[in-house]
Amino acid sequence: MKGCQIHHIDQDHSNNSEENLIALCPAHHDEAHTLRTMSNNLDSHALRAAKKAWTEEVRSARAKAATLAGQIATASDDWTSAGMAWGYINHKRVAQMAQVASLSGSGATLLEYCSLHRITDQDGIILKPKDLELSDNYFRNSVYDWFDYGDDQRLHALYSEMVDQIGRGSRVLHLEQDSWTKARVRDLVRPGLLLFLNKGVYFSSVHKTKENDHRRCTTFKNKVRIEFFVDTIDMFGTTSMSVSYHGHQTCASLLLVKSLSANEKGELVISCTPLALGVGFQAVETSKSIQNGE
Repeated sequence: MKGCQIHHIDQDHSNNSEENLIALCPAHHDEAHTLRTMSNNLDSHALRAAKKAWTEEVRSARAKAATLAGQIATASDDWTSAGMAWGYINHKRVAQMAQVASLSGSGATLLEYCSLHRITDQDGIILKPKDLELSDNYFRNSVYDWFDYGDDQRLHALYSEMVDQIGRGSRVLHLEQDSWTKARVRDLVRPGLLLFLNKGVYFSSVHKTKENDHRRCTTFKNKVRIEFFVDTIDMFGTTSMSVSYHGHQTCASLLLVKSLSANEKGELVISCTPLALGVGFQAVETSKSIQNGE
C-alpha cells in the first residue's frame, strides 16, 4: 500500500500489540486523529470493526486460493486465472491429514465409488492391485497407472477434493514475493504451518528406478531457501513428470513446514513436506530474476 502508515487504535504509542495496530493511508490516519462534533469520527470502535472485516476478507480469500475449487471460483487476471489442476499429490500424507468422513458432495460420491471398486479403502487410502505388472519405465508406473482409464481420473479427482479440504480447514500462509526476506520469513514461518507459494522451483533427480524418480525440489530468494522432495509415482500424467516438475519450472506449491535451520551460507533453510503442486499457473517471475537466482 503506497504511503501506508501504522496507527495505534487506542492512541497509546506504548501499546504495540497486534490487536492495537492497524494500517491506514495518510488521509485516514489524519482522520483517526481528528475529533469532529458534527459527523462521525474514525474512532477506535470504527477502526476495530474495519480491521475485523478486512481480516476476515483476507482470511477468506487466502483460504480460497489454497484450494482448487476456490481458485476456479475467484479466477481473475492474476495467476489463478490459468487452468488449475494439481499435477502432483502426496497421496500418503494427504490421506493421513484429510478427514474423509467429512467429505461432502462430489468428494463423498467419489470416495464411495473408489471404495466400492477397490481403488481405495473407506479411509481413502489407495489399494495397490495384487496382480499389478510394472512397466519398464517410471513414466507409466504412477499410482494412476494402477487403474483403468476413467478410474484413474476419479482417483485424482478424489484426492484433489481431499487436498482442498485440508486447505480450507487449515491456516495457510501465502509466502508472496514481497515477503521473501530472511527476517520476515523467520517471524512468519513455524513447523507445522501450511505454506502456499507460486514461484520457480528447481527439480533434480536424486534416485531413479523403473517405478519411480525421487526428485529434490528447491526454491530460494534473499537468503531464504525452501527444500522438499517429490516422487513421480504420485504425479498425474507424463507431462507432470517430464515437463511441469522437471528442470526449472514455476508452479504453485502447498507445503507442510517440517523444520527451520541455517546452512553454511547463512541462508534460512525451510524443510517441507509437499502436499500438492499445481500445474497451469502463470509465471510470476521475470527472466532476469530467474537468471539472478532470486
